[in-house]
Amino acid sequence: MKVAFQGERGAYSHEAILSHLGQDHEVIPSPTFKEVFECTASGKADCGFLPIENSLTGSIGEVYDLLSDYCLNITGEAFLQIQHALLGLPGSQLDQIEHIYSHPQALWQCEEFLVTLNAQRHVFYDTAGAAKWVAEQRESKNAAIAGRLAARLYRLTVLKENIATSKQNTTRFIIVSRNKSLSRPEGSCKTSLVIELKHEPGALHRALAPFAESGINLTTLQSRPLRTKNWHYRFYLDFEGYQDDMQVRKVLGELKGCVVNLRVLGSYPSP
Repeated sequence: MKVAFQGERGAYSHEAILSHLGQDHEVIPSPTFKEVFECTASGKADCGFLPIENSLTGSIGEVYDLLSDYCLNITGEAFLQIQHALLGLPGSQLDQIEHIYSHPQALWQCEEFLVTLNAQRHVFYDTAGAAKWVAEQRESKNAAIAGRLAARLYRLTVLKENIATSKQNTTRFIIVSRNKSLSRPEGSCKTSLVIELKHEPGALHRALAPFAESGINLTTLQSRPLRTKNWHYRFYLDFEGYQDDMQVRKVLGELKGCVVNLRVLGSYPSP
């Protein structure tokens, strides 16, 4: 199976693919989230593996927007605990480091550690991309914030482990595919959908009421601008249950009567 992800080999998305899907797959590194969707929609990749939410920094708006732009289905989810490390060239020492490169979120998440160093910070498009660049430059004064997989792939040394300010740092990933699941998976399931509402008082309340009345647990509620009308929004919902479960079908039927648009993005196993 060919799996597309955003970033260079060794990125946290790559690490999550190995953890969730195993090593017997061909990975396709892609520079942007949009290209992951393009690769999957065109058939170049069998599926895309994308971060959608982080426990510290919240939702990734661009991925939510792309879910509406493309007719792909969410077929699974995965979670990865993010463990940032400072990586340098073999033989380099922590007190030698003058420049640190990484994705802006990684730099922010390691703020308390970084203030203890006398080093300039530089924004890079990807954690693993920063590690690859440091390896290519061969300058002992340079370091990158990335994970252990990047260190192994680019033959860098871990100068300092577990440098994040908070240890409660987990990213949720979704798997998108051109295909839908044809039958209910075993075990716990989650369903994702996107809705657009009338711009009037009580519209969101009416849309959410059937879930509460049926005892269905909402796990995510995210709003995103429509981009076609100022101050109008679409809402993304995740909830526990499978789309063909009797109770869920009842709720979706009620929901269709009080929204402008509704699209089920997928029903999938939830670990």
